Amino acid sequence: MSYSFVNRPLVRADIIHAVDYYKNINSELAKQFLFRIREAKAYIARSPLGFQIKYNEVRTLLLKQFPFHIHYLINDADNQIIILAIIHAYKNPTDYSNR
Repeated sequence: MSYSFVNRPLVRADIIHAVDYYKNINSELAKQFLFRIREAKAYIARSPLGFQIKYNEVRTLLLKQFPFHIHYLINDADNQIIILAIIHAYKNPTDYSNR
């Protein structure tokens, strides 16, 4: 089954915030962060059920190289993977399913 990705509205802000942070350190880090997001989405697309459910049917995947998790839901009815948040791993755990 092939899924399409849908980002909840605040995901863009999550990415922009992180990219700005890494850009202030080194522009290559910002590019690498974006690459790691694309890489993680490819992993999710290949095996959407392959990652652990953390809360309320929400699964998470830790990015390589960066301390950020992608929080996502699977909507089988619409063949969608819904990205809820891309959040720093050390941030207090929260339920992002209502974003």
